[in-house]
Amino acid sequence: MGIHASALLTNQATVAGVVCVVSFAALFKYFRTSNSKITITLPKLSPPPEFQSTDSDIVVIGGGITGASFAARLGMEGKKVVMIERNMGTDETMRGELLLPGGINALEEMDMKDILDDIDGNRVKGITFFDIRLGGEPGYVHYPKPGGITMRHGYLVNALRKTAIAQKSVTVIEAVGKELIKENGRVVGVRYKKKDDAVIQEIRAPLVVIGDGYYSKLTAEYRTTHQPVSSDVCIGFPLKNYRFKSGKGQGEFIEYGIGHPGAQIITYKLNDHEDRGFLFVHGKPPSNLKEFCEKIAPNLPEHMKKPVMESIADGLRVVRCQRMAANFDVTPGLLILGDALNTRHPVTGSGMTVALNDVLFWWKVFTNIHDLTNDEAIMQQKLIFRKERVKYSYVINVVAEINILLINDHDPSTVALQHQLLKLFREVAKAEGPQHTMEAATNTIGGLYGGTITDPNVMQSVLDSLLERTVKEIYKTRPYLSAVWESMQVRRKWKAMCSVMQLEAMS
Repeated sequence: MGIHASALLTNQATVAGVVCVVSFAALFKYFRTSNSKITITLPKLSPPPEFQSTDSDIVVIGGGITGASFAARLGMEGKKVVMIERNMGTDETMRGELLLPGGINALEEMDMKDILDDIDGNRVKGITFFDIRLGGEPGYVHYPKPGGITMRHGYLVNALRKTAIAQKSVTVIEAVGKELIKENGRVVGVRYKKKDDAVIQEIRAPLVVIGDGYYSKLTAEYRTTHQPVSSDVCIGFPLKNYRFKSGKGQGEFIEYGIGHPGAQIITYKLNDHEDRGFLFVHGKPPSNLKEFCEKIAPNLPEHMKKPVMESIADGLRVVRCQRMAANFDVTPGLLILGDALNTRHPVTGSGMTVALNDVLFWWKVFTNIHDLTNDEAIMQQKLIFRKERVKYSYVINVVAEINILLINDHDPSTVALQHQLLKLFREVAKAEGPQHTMEAATNTIGGLYGGTITDPNVMQSVLDSLLERTVKEIYKTRPYLSAVWESMQVRRKWKAMCSVMQLEAMS
């Protein structure tokens, strides 16, 4: 029996198309409380050192998404930027292959959106969820305009590097950043080493930006609050003979398959001639990847089974799902951005979107602060950055972490909750209601997944509404004493998940 849309929506919001959404509400309350207790001790600022006219304005460590976009955009402003990257070859790893609408919007605001025309990508409208526990009937999450784009990670990096190199004020050095140079508690430059060169060289600049990713060795001493966590892996592979079932069947939707316990997969089209599959593994990587995949494939939604079995004969690659909560550092002369600052589970493909918004924030800052030795002004902007970053990464990170955590949880109360939420989602999807109400609901959920809605209060409103309606549904369909017990278990699960997620979520 269909349910009228207006009866299921609160504050023009509706349920997301994923099993985990109910647990977000408690998680948000927990982290918002935790964040309010975090204090930052500002260092005592010394007079900035003198820099020579031959010195650079900015040294950027890392030439990936963060470093290359930062160098390109600040180079377009005429800043003298040196970008140090260990390997300027094309990155062939299976990672970072989705740019969300929030990331595309950041590129557009920085006048760099045209680079997307040169990456051989595939435009995607959103995500389709298939869950065999409910017959595999699809549920959709539509991204807001302009939609997302999937591509080979290395192609996007190359496009950003090309833009950076095209700027006359940008110099690229293929080398490894070895050590930060400090004077009186301030970072004033970097020591680096070129390949096949035993000599350690150095370069000075008023500002050093570390954007070389999760494995950055230069940020180790600044990780005073949170340490990296690695608990899951993804097994990536080229997908052969795959027929997309959602939309027009042309790969315009990412497909998320949820099978029996332990079976999860994401499939998507990279371009006109390549498709990709990622199986998610909770815990350590299996010793025999092929054997593991062969056991998982039969548990997937029906249209995914055969192509996955045919695709896992070779080309399997393990990608670790790295997590690290942010450590906001206030050392003068230093910025830590992108994955070097924090990472989240890659299930929602949001890492590049967060990184590009980091760059967007600081580009705006440096259009108003021209003196990069003005440590006091930059310090104040670091405090603002911390607050602003919570807005655009807080929702993204929690969505990613909970999305994978709850699916991997096989506790009876969790399984019952998953079933109820998925059924509720199906009913909402079929509901008839005022067109403007449904459009508002779709935009809300798509915005949360697409990185364009950055206000935690919006998500809190959605989840509070969903929680209350879920509890009401329990009381409608269970004997009273059973309903009391089950609703208590649901709330207990929320609290437990909050404590489990403490290190994984973004501050």
